Amino acid sequence: MAIVQCPSCSNSISSKHPACPHCKTVIHNLDEEQLHRLAVKSRVKKQQKILNQSFIALILFLGGFLYLYNQHPVKGSIEYNTCIGVIAVSCLWYLVNRAILVYLKKKN
Repeated sequence: MAIVQCPSCSNSISSKHPACPHCKTVIHNLDEEQLHRLAVKSRVKKQQKILNQSFIALILFLGGFLYLYNQHPVKGSIEYNTCIGVIAVSCLWYLVNRAILVYLKKKN
């Protein structure tokens, strides 16, 4: 018995399990090509999730910037501070997601 990673969810499981207890993927009778296909599908799914999050962060950044540009809130007001906060958080969120995407692509 050995500890292996599930090709679908990447959690540690026993090699004797017929199916992953975490994601319920049947791995007992799969050949190497099918295992590789499951791993690639899982990696693409994770990359798509991170990419979607980076688009949401970009939309929030642009929304905060456009509101700040068009509405001209008074400095120090709640609106101004909220816009600056949204811009800062979404910019950081976008950069972190892009760094994760680069890491995932280099990992392969």
